This record gives sequence, C-alpha cells and structure tokens, in this order.
Amino acid sequence: MTSQPQPQQSLWHRLLDAKITRRNVLGTAAASAAALTLPVAFSDAQAAANNGAPVNADPTRLKPQTVAPFRPIEPTRADTMTLPAGYRFQVLAPWGETFTADGREIGFNHDFIGYFPADMLTGGQSATDALLTINHEYVNPLFVGGNTKERTPAQIKKEMESVGVSVVRVRKDGQTWKVIPDARNRRIDAMTKIELTGPVRGTAPVKGATVVSGSVGNCSGGQTPWGTLLTCEENVDGYTKAWPGSGYEAMHQGWVTEIDPFDADWMPKKRTAMGRFRHENAAVKVAQDGRVVVYMGDDMQDACIYKFVSRGKYNPANRAANRDLLAEGDLYVANFGNGTWILLDYDRNKKLQEAKDDAGKALFAGQAEVLADARASALAIGGTPVDRPEDIEIHPRTGEVYAALTNNSKHGNYFGHIIKFREDRDDLTAEKFLWEVFAYGGPQSGFASPDNLVFDPYGNLWMVTDNSDLGTNPIKEYHGNNAMFFFPTEGPDAGKAYRFAVGPIDAEMTGPVFSPDGKTLFLSVQHPGEDSESLDKLTSNFAAAQGSKVPRPTLVAIEGFPGWTA
Repeated sequence: MTSQPQPQQSLWHRLLDAKITRRNVLGTAAASAAALTLPVAFSDAQAAANNGAPVNADPTRLKPQTVAPFRPIEPTRADTMTLPAGYRFQVLAPWGETFTADGREIGFNHDFIGYFPADMLTGGQSATDALLTINHEYVNPLFVGGNTKERTPAQIKKEMESVGVSVVRVRKDGQTWKVIPDARNRRIDAMTKIELTGPVRGTAPVKGATVVSGSVGNCSGGQTPWGTLLTCEENVDGYTKAWPGSGYEAMHQGWVTEIDPFDADWMPKKRTAMGRFRHENAAVKVAQDGRVVVYMGDDMQDACIYKFVSRGKYNPANRAANRDLLAEGDLYVANFGNGTWILLDYDRNKKLQEAKDDAGKALFAGQAEVLADARASALAIGGTPVDRPEDIEIHPRTGEVYAALTNNSKHGNYFGHIIKFREDRDDLTAEKFLWEVFAYGGPQSGFASPDNLVFDPYGNLWMVTDNSDLGTNPIKEYHGNNAMFFFPTEGPDAGKAYRFAVGPIDAEMTGPVFSPDGKTLFLSVQHPGEDSESLDKLTSNFAAAQGSKVPRPTLVAIEGFPGWTA
C-alpha cells in the first residue's frame, strides 16, 4: 500500500512545535494566555489611544470579562443569521440599493466596515449617527452581470462599478438603522482617480504613474485617529484578464489606500511606503513617541506580517497634516525565530542590495522595487512566512497585538490559530518582541480558519471565520456555516471560543465593528449563495429583495447588547 505524502513542515511549524512541546494541545487555548509574562507599563492615556472606531467607554476603566455574556449557540447550516436568545439582526445597506443623489448603488460583497461618528470631527462619539465605509471585495458574475461566457463592455463596466468602497450615512431611528441622504454618500470604485504617494510614486514599477484608476480587491482595512479609512487591496492579480480592454494595470493595485469619508473633494491616496502585497488589514495606533504604527498581514500561505512606522508624528490639533503621515515611514517584517522586526530599506539593509535571483541577477534596483514587491523583499531578508496572516488587531488595554493565521494546507494546518505578541518595553516602535499562541482551531476548540478580529473595550476578542473554500471538507461537519466567536482574553477561560453567531449558507461574516456605546454590532455578510450553479439553482436566498430570490451581500446591524458598563 502506497502511503500518502505528508505535508512539508515549514519553519513556522517548527517554531510552533517548540512553543507547545511542554503543553497539551487540548489545554493550550486556556493556558497560553497566561504564558506571556511581560510587565504591563501602559498609562491610561496610552492604553485608551484611538486604534479604531471611537468608543464611549474608557477600556482602562472596565473590568475584564472572563465568561461569555450570552448563551453560546450550536453550529447550524440554516440560511439565516442565527443568534443567541435576546439578540436580533436587521439588514442594512444591501447590494444594489440606491443611496446617492446621482443614483449610485451599494457595491457587491461587503467586507470591512468603518464606523465614523457623524460628529467625530468636532470631538463627538455619536452611537446613533455615522458615516459607514463599506469595502466591496469582488463580484460574482452570476449575480452582477449574468455570468455570460463573453462579457459585454456594459457588463464589465457594471462589475467595475460594484467593487471598491461605499461611504454611507446611517442613523438609528428608534430601534431601526436607516441609510439617509447625505452629500458625502458616494462610491469609490475601479474607475475612481487615486493619487500614488511615497517612494514608488512616478517610478518604473508603476510605469511612471502618479495618479491611477481605481481601488479593487478591498478586503479588510483600518481607521486612523484623524478619521480616515485605510482600505486594503488584497486579491488584485486576476483583474487584467477579468476586465479586458479596461486599461487595468496590476501594479497600480495591491496597496493600502487612504480615503477621507468626511471630505468628498479629497483625492484618495495609495500609500506606497506601506508596501505592495496582498493587504488584508491595517491595525493603527499612535506610539508613545507620537509616531503612527500600522500592523499588516499578507493574506497568502507562507507569507509575512509587517509593521509600518511613520516618519512624522501625530498632532491631534492638525488633521490636515495628519492626513499626510502615512506617505513616509519605515516598513518592517517580522522574524518570529528571534522576535525581531527587520527593516525593508534598500539603502540601510545590505541584504536587499545583495539579493539575487536564481540566475544571479539583482532582485532590486532600489527602494521602489523593494516596496513594489514587498513579499519577495521580506523573504529575502529573513521575514518568517506564516500560515495566511489575515486580520491583526491591538488589545485596547494591554497593547498586545493579536493576529489571525487562517490556515495553510501546504503544511497540514487546516484549522488555523490566533497568535499574540508584545513589543519590547511596550513600545510599538520597538525592534524586538515576544510572541505566544493564543488559541488553536480544530474540533477540540470548535472553530476553524480565524479571519477578522475586533476587540471590545473590556478586552474581549470577537472573531469571524472563513471556511468558504473548504467545500465539503469534514471541518464543516463540526463547524457548520461560517460563524462568529467570542474569546475572553483573561481569566481561566482565556482563549476559549464561544459561538455567538452563525451566518447563512455559503457566506462568511466580515468587518465586525461595534457602535461607540456597544449596543450595536455591525457585520458584513459576504457572498451568500456563492456556490449557486445558476439563477435557477440558488443555494441561498438571504437578504433577497422583494420579489426576488437572488441572495444579496449586505450589512447586518445586530442589537440586544446591553452596552458598555463598568
């Protein structure tokens, strides 16, 4: 009998093995949270610094929760949003809904959600009135254009209009959230003009361009303390063939794009100093010295985790200057073998100058080439390839950085895990860190393929899964549809997963964000009915419009939370 080839063990998995040599894997989820014994030296002001949507509760004043504040639910394959008793959901801003004065429609396949209180620029934190930014990652031609073999120019244009970002004003009226008219409601799509900034602007890798067309592959993202969106361009390489004749340039995509939801006249900016790779997320926080730090994951098997540190410093009194902070700075890649951040700078890192391909030719001519292929640069200088780094978020009280590593079939990791690391001296700009595994996916923990993360002010971690590409994999037998889980990060149950929500058939839930008062959780429901063979054989009808059976990607607003209380 011929034995099956075993997945090759990677450097990352050897490092993982070293972490768990003395522990029982079944107990790791609870034990690992206590294993990181570093001093906590954050001041209240530092811990409460804005690293996402504002919250009305100071996280340093809230007692950590050590058990789930709801009755966990069981896995299900139902075609709805399943929630614990006492919670309810509302469909909000579904695909195809008209929301601008000129007739623009909400885009397709919702992903990251940014919550910007309508009164944010005057110091407010409204929990009932906001500009929401919604990423639209990609289109399903079956639903958007009819899935014809040869697409017409009109079909291609429709697809190009359906990706990117929607900026949507919403307001809570009693118990109901509504989209309301606003001059700032708008679409940023595959044809919107966007400025390139930073070292790659006007250089050979982008064919001399300074202004490019569109933002595509918009996956997760982040929010800055000065009230802008960072939308992350992830899977961008297939659009050249998908949109023939559109003038699409692959190297013009794959960046972090900054958008000001409050100012429709401000041209969006692609921040090339942050590197080009499959950007999943952007976790933003102001460091102790005032510089801005952004943590990012490259969503591929055997890819790396990055940190960007701005050159300039954040000034709460100068929003205009803050909007240029991400144009210049240093990009680092994580080496988990020795817990260091390695600088991706051609002039300051001799390894980049000496890097050669198999034919002996120099890989990089200068910093523009280093940033334009940040993945190759990172691997050339010792960045550690890990298991599909997706979302990364910063704990609001401890400053620890959590990263979801979704899975890696190349090395037999079908379940994924969540890690956390802490910077040396609690300084986000440090070049050294310690790391631990926070939770392992698998039947013993009840979850698989961790994806997007969000913290609440108590320090609880909320996570959504992405098992969308697993087909009939046995994982779905215990996991059911993609789900949302709650994890305490302190106490005896730290790292234990409690199932809070289950999405509809074929869908994944993405972009979780709480309203500032903690009473509403916004979630994107992406690609319900994705596996439908035709419009006559739909696998889901979730959020279908009246008179239709076609499922629609949408936001849902989940109510039933008591709000933040000390």
